[in-house]
Amino acid sequence: MEQTFEFTYGGYPATVILPENFNGQWVWKTEFLYAFDKAERALLAEGYARVYYGVSDQYGSYRAVRRMHRFYRYVTERFGLAPRCHLFGFSRGGLYAFNFALSYPEYVASVYLDAPVLDLKSWPCQGSTEQAQMFAEYSLTPETLASFRDNPLDNLAEFFALKLPLLVIAGDADETVPLSENAGVLLDYCRREGIPVESVVKPGCGHHPHSLEDVGMIVDFVKSHS
Repeated sequence: MEQTFEFTYGGYPATVILPENFNGQWVWKTEFLYAFDKAERALLAEGYARVYYGVSDQYGSYRAVRRMHRFYRYVTERFGLAPRCHLFGFSRGGLYAFNFALSYPEYVASVYLDAPVLDLKSWPCQGSTEQAQMFAEYSLTPETLASFRDNPLDNLAEFFALKLPLLVIAGDADETVPLSENAGVLLDYCRREGIPVESVVKPGCGHHPHSLEDVGMIVDFVKSHS
């Protein structure tokens, strides 16, 4: 029987789920812990822990990544987690997963991005509450956003120089986080630069559902880099 630990760290909610057959490996889902989690449940059954840290509404900022680093050090020691995690970045969680991997690649075994936000000019939506929060977090305004140059898409060369295993899954009909403004730009970069990357572009699929109906590919990706 798995054990679920729910606690607060640094003022933010955290969850660690340890399977009975824990093998030391772990999946760190950076947002939406229980959403579209068929792959995570399959990995849990094979001995992988599931971890979440809710520094939500900080949009992968420098402050959020530093908090994630402190949390990483705490949970790896407290729960005996392996030194390298498997990052799952769904939607806005893509900002957190990408930026944490960019800052601390030595702590990352693999990265799985699913319909990820990779450009703050694309999402949050103009005039939304989320955009107001993002502006406050990044000290941006509608006028300065256009010239902001520290999005994940602005750092692709640095990211791929790290040679971290990457899986990308997204729908080509996503209107919330458009493929052509986010994951599609990353995949085009990989094609131009001859960088191999595992990916699935789901025809006719919107922002939801995330993941795949058959999650075998995701499970195999994680296991192959454990």
